[in-house]
Amino acid sequence: MFYVAGDYEARKGSGIGRGSVSLHPGGHSHGPQPSAIEASLGAESFDELAVMVDTFRPLELGEGGIACDDGAYAWSWSAP
Repeated sequence: MFYVAGDYEARKGSGIGRGSVSLHPGGHSHGPQPSAIEASLGAESFDELAVMVDTFRPLELGEGGIACDDGAYAWSWSAP
């Protein structure tokens, strides 16, 4: 997913911000943090824009992607 603009609420504290890209392996289930779901109840709108790309074949990281990899991001999915 490419995080284009706004204040991305669903992954608060994960290091995701404007200009971030996240890659998830096939079969890896994921979604918003439970607190984000609760906070969204009754909301009329959100100030965020993200573009999800779903591919038939796995993407590969180039040198630039590897150089800016945040190794801690994957652990933001585990329970605290």
